[in-house]
Amino acid sequence: MKFLRDERGQATVLVGLCITSLCGMAALSVDVGMMFRAKRVSQNAADAAAIAGAMEQPYGDWDTAAKAAAADNGLTNGVNGVTVDVRNPTGSTIKVVVTQSAPTYFMKAFHINAMSVNARATAALGPGSGCIFTLNQSGVDVGLSGTGNLTMPDCGVIVDSASAKALTLTGGSSISAKYIGIVGNYSDSSNAPNSLIPIPVTGIAAASDPLAGKVSPPSYDPSACQGDPHPTTTVTIGPTDPTVPICYNGLSISGGGNVTLRPGVYVINGAFSSSGSTSVSTEDPTACGCDPGVTFYLPAPNGSVSLTGTGGLSIQAPCTGTTACSSAYDGILFYQDPLDTNSMKIAGSSSASIKGIVYAPGGSLSLSGSAGSQFYMNMVVNALSISGNNALLNYSDVNANTPLTMPRLTE
Repeated sequence: MKFLRDERGQATVLVGLCITSLCGMAALSVDVGMMFRAKRVSQNAADAAAIAGAMEQPYGDWDTAAKAAAADNGLTNGVNGVTVDVRNPTGSTIKVVVTQSAPTYFMKAFHINAMSVNARATAALGPGSGCIFTLNQSGVDVGLSGTGNLTMPDCGVIVDSASAKALTLTGGSSISAKYIGIVGNYSDSSNAPNSLIPIPVTGIAAASDPLAGKVSPPSYDPSACQGDPHPTTTVTIGPTDPTVPICYNGLSISGGGNVTLRPGVYVINGAFSSSGSTSVSTEDPTACGCDPGVTFYLPAPNGSVSLTGTGGLSIQAPCTGTTACSSAYDGILFYQDPLDTNSMKIAGSSSASIKGIVYAPGGSLSLSGSAGSQFYMNMVVNALSISGNNALLNYSDVNANTPLTMPRLTE
């Protein structure tokens, strides 16, 4: 009985039990921490795979692209117990489930040698916030001079030039954008206050042509092209069937009338110009049951654009729909062949309204607007120069089906 009442050594027993419990908790924390780490790695791989798959979804190689992106993030399908399951459940979304077997360390004492960790992500293409892409990899890609002003609150600028003066501001010019990214650097000698908003991010990776592979030249017979109609009075011109392109060996608009453009594709095999006080506009929406639109295709090597008239300029790209207004060139207003390096010049008066995408990967664009002009425009061009007062809004604001898209995670 005296032995049972002896309390000597009890502290040693309690300390031993506590140490054992603490070691067990520490061991469990280590294994749980490793599981959380594996979960983060899996989620990063799944997110990257879904975005890569969504980018390639229009081209059909979404499965390969997604698995390659997962491998770039450390998890290769079929290696070390990793599976990357890529699916295209709705035709427009990419769903990825990444599963890996994560080994345990201290839980092996409880015969738990590994645990399955999985992560999932879903991505789809949607309208992007990038409004200006300049693809020239050297020299001045974006230049603003004089009182050139570019205001684009919901748009970003991506500059591919690696030059130290890839973006250049002089005089009293300024840019205010959602973001500005430059492969090289910028030169700001403008005397305007707050000439660059925000400060550009430099040293970014060069962006590829975001429309490459999404549009292709229309089919037409060069020998069947009509002569320049040279409208100088009030007249309606263009294709009689909006589904069949019309070809002109040049289109020069001048005088003081009103030129109305029927919806459809215009192949301008030469110079396209507008001067004087002539007003140029697309046909009334009721003409074919939906918002009508035009696409101007400029083949190499002679295609060029110079719209500098003082008259009203109200043109827009075609829409997508089931009526005769539908077009394979949804959203594309100007499409200059990549082999055509001629410059384009667009000057909008105070009443100008331009809605669409300017796609000239081999040519430069000179844009000049006036106070009151309305530009819903995206530009994918070789280089860009800005003068005048240009308030630019994202074309996706008026066309949610714009082909200028970017992948977005939806889950």
